Amino acid sequence: VVSRQSSVSSGINAEYGRISPDLYTGHLAAALSNIAGDSFAIPLRNILGRKKAMLVVLGVGLFSDFLAMPNLTISGEWTLEFVACLIGNLSCSAAFGTIYLYSGELAPTSHRGMVLSLSSAAARIGSFSGTYVGLLYAVTDRRVPLTLFAGLTAVFMGVIWQLPDTNGRPIPETPLDVKTLSEKYKVSNKKVVGPASEV
Repeated sequence: VVSRQSSVSSGINAEYGRISPDLYTGHLAAALSNIAGDSFAIPLRNILGRKKAMLVVLGVGLFSDFLAMPNLTISGEWTLEFVACLIGNLSCSAAFGTIYLYSGELAPTSHRGMVLSLSSAAARIGSFSGTYVGLLYAVTDRRVPLTLFAGLTAVFMGVIWQLPDTNGRPIPETPLDVKTLSEKYKVSNKKVVGPASEV
């Protein structure tokens, strides 16, 4: 998921000069979109929880992938593709911070450093592969990379749907705690239901 977010964000940022009215407007709008995404993610995580916030943010990203496909000029030099890319950039920014927090809470303390290091390595792979999306835009129809990103987003939403929500649960400290907590709590897709003896 981290690699996908970095790839999409890098791909979008590399193409702002082409899809925006001008280079400076595009990068200014991208910076404001990043700030809004980071600011929007914090209360969203606190209100909805990590898992639901991640699903909402990825859902917005999926929507922006499909929104960017039609050729539509909104006004003057502003196109629907540019607006959709700003929404996608906001989604990437919000998801990036959320996935680091979420993956760190899923891993036990003894393994958390390794998990976050692997997440960081995946982000680097995604960020340098994302710049090649501009080349894919030049070679194929722009709907091809957008469909690729939409497909990856849908797959990652399915993966996150299967994970437990960490909001309000104790964080495991050892691998044995992961086993104990998974036996202690019955996890459903809707919410965590108390200890198994109460179910």
